[in-house]
Amino acid sequence: MLTDPFTVEFRRTRLLAVEGPVMKLELISLFLIFFSVIVIILGIIKIHTYPGKIAKARNHPQVEAIEVTSLLGLLIFPLWMAALVWAYSGAVVGSLYAREDRKEPEEPPVDEATGQGTTPGEPAGNATTPNPGD
Repeated sequence: MLTDPFTVEFRRTRLLAVEGPVMKLELISLFLIFFSVIVIILGIIKIHTYPGKIAKARNHPQVEAIEVTSLLGLLIFPLWMAALVWAYSGAVVGSLYAREDRKEPEEPPVDEATGQGTTPGEPAGNATTPNPGD
């Protein structure tokens, strides 16, 4: 009576007989699938935040813009590549930001006695003019 595979009783006894081990394996495999998906998603997010971290480490004036661009790279991958290049290059986009490391050179200090500029390491007075106290 239980040898006919088309009867309902055969199917029920067949399922109940192997339900324990199969159920454990299914739960383990389901857990591994979800764990793998979560690890992959977190890895992708971590990789996509690298341009912002690089910009912070290099004191880039547009750190926030680079971070936003790199996270938009999750949707459009070339944006992430552009943010990575932007973080390494130090380029400033737009005229709102002034580069602090590109200051104009200061004029050399002027010696009050002679009225001439002096360079660092040079004595304050003119070396060819004798001092009046000599």
